[in-house]
Amino acid sequence: MDWSKAKTILIVALLLTNFLLGYVIFFKQDMVDATTDGEFIENTIKLLKEKNIELATTIPVETEDLFGLVVEYEIQDPVNLNNNFFDGNGSIDVKGEGLQEIKYLDKTITILNDKLIIYEANPRGEIYSIESEEEAEDIARGFLNENGISTSDMEISFVKKSGNSYNIEFTKVFNSHYIESTFTNLQLNNRGVIKMERNWLNMKEIGITPIEISSAPKSILSLLSKKEVYGKTISHISLCYYFDPKMQVYQFDPEETQQGTTIPAWRVQFEDGYKVIIDNY
Repeated sequence: MDWSKAKTILIVALLLTNFLLGYVIFFKQDMVDATTDGEFIENTIKLLKEKNIELATTIPVETEDLFGLVVEYEIQDPVNLNNNFFDGNGSIDVKGEGLQEIKYLDKTITILNDKLIIYEANPRGEIYSIESEEEAEDIARGFLNENGISTSDMEISFVKKSGNSYNIEFTKVFNSHYIESTFTNLQLNNRGVIKMERNWLNMKEIGITPIEISSAPKSILSLLSKKEVYGKTISHISLCYYFDPKMQVYQFDPEETQQGTTIPAWRVQFEDGYKVIIDNY
């Protein structure tokens, strides 16, 4: 074998490979996504308006590739809940498979499938004089902290006043992005918190490969096929981590899902509280 010739061929091949890699990297960085230019966005807004979908916010033009997060459901232990909410004085009752109840005076906590908890109370007499959303939010945070639920990993994502009541929605956050679909929702009035629903995810680890997602202007065009959002107004659009139990290992029975991996998605919030999650899958 002519080793000198083989060596020359190998060197040429490596040079060509480096050239091609440099070409791809250079031009990929300079490529412009046509779905984020002004004309495309204007056409998107026009098409939305044809379906009576209004915009009260701007459409993001920047997109980042998020890493998948390995998450698991927060398991709700009745003994811990009884201690945190009722100082251990409640009565725990197993109602059936996947259904437990804790009762104390005029308060009840229902636990479904060890994941979802529903707190309900019927307090008598007014203990607050709520005059603003900020006061209602402070009461909600105080209630959570007093009952062993940390607010360090959540943000208020929606507030709605209905009569004398406030509905406050908390969503889990990681690196400034919401993690959907996970929630801690409270309903309160001058008598205090009368209802809470919580279905929470805890993060286990961060994936090693970033996942691409289409631009926001392109993605929200999928709203055109959703009749349920016709006539609504979009208040916020943001990139989020999305966990769908149906896409996990136990997709044949989502109720059995205990953990899985998130994907990036666009979170579209409407003024009335309705929310749509849009992904590429």
